Amino acid sequence: MWKYYLDPYLRELKTAVKKVDDNQVILEDTIFYPTGGGQPHDRGTISNQEIQDVFELGSDVVHVLDQAPFLQGNTVRCLLDWDYRYAVMRMHSALHLLFDVAGELFGISASAGSNVEAEKSRLDLVYDDVLDEPKRAALEKRFSALIDEDRPITAWWEGNKRLVQIEGYDPMPCGGLHTKSTQEIGYLSKLKRKNVGKGKERVEVFL
Repeated sequence: MWKYYLDPYLRELKTAVKKVDDNQVILEDTIFYPTGGGQPHDRGTISNQEIQDVFELGSDVVHVLDQAPFLQGNTVRCLLDWDYRYAVMRMHSALHLLFDVAGELFGISASAGSNVEAEKSRLDLVYDDVLDEPKRAALEKRFSALIDEDRPITAWWEGNKRLVQIEGYDPMPCGGLHTKSTQEIGYLSKLKRKNVGKGKERVEVFL
């Protein structure tokens, strides 16, 4: 299992080059999360070469670099842009917590999609009513209370399926990376509503 799953808080790794194809590199192991699971790819460097993209190809993780002056078997140093990764982890966990709170308060049980980014994220909820200002205020209040409670967030595998659970709520399938607890997420700085069509409510999330 890749290092980014075994320890999402690992910021640096020395590993060997498995394959090089022009500016694309496959490593024996990696701390860089590839785009997927609703989460964007990590940023950082491999032996001072800046990462432009990370994606999965079969069972491999491919790193696209500015340049790849490496040979198979070379040892390289992976350095993660931790500030960016941590902001994305916090945001991803915030969306999970918000979905759980929306279910708890308003009986919402399905999402129509989401998008995780470091500075702003969105969550589309299947809901026939309107998340007006009083309802959003209730969401924020309950969200803040759960941050203060510092509830654990755990992830595990069941076969090929990865599950993530905030203590007290149901597990959710998710391939993304998360903080260890709700307290690490921090409080919402803003929660905006957008009308995206009948039966759906979009909330934009800022931390």
